[in-house]
Amino acid sequence: MVDPSQQSMVVGAVNSLAAAAPQMAMVEDGHEVAPGITMIATPGHTSGHMSLIVESEGQSLLITGDAIRDPYVSLEKPEWVAEIDMDPEQTVATRRRLLDRTVSDRMAVLSYHFPFPGVGHVVADGDNYRFIPALWQWNQG
Repeated sequence: MVDPSQQSMVVGAVNSLAAAAPQMAMVEDGHEVAPGITMIATPGHTSGHMSLIVESEGQSLLITGDAIRDPYVSLEKPEWVAEIDMDPEQTVATRRRLLDRTVSDRMAVLSYHFPFPGVGHVVADGDNYRFIPALWQWNQG
């Protein structure tokens, strides 16, 4: 059953998915989109939520989708969830797994919901984490 406060989001998502369905295919955890680009299951926000790992020249980047949405709350209080997270317990487990992995693998993180430029690194801070944004340099030329 959908929470009435989320009804418009669900209807919008269903309409968007229906329009895009002919160009989409269901994939499993570990699906390689292209060499060096792998989809990983990150359930919790939604049941089939996926994120991407991009690997090149020994470096990795996690593209979180909605698995990690806020550079402060999601990292400093990873056990906190939003009303829009469909499975709160799974959301927290997935978030902690991703954060632990980014720290241990020294993986860069990109989140659409983080402030510009939306990319940086995660460091452990006790039982929680901190986001260190990447420095952005405008190249004139």
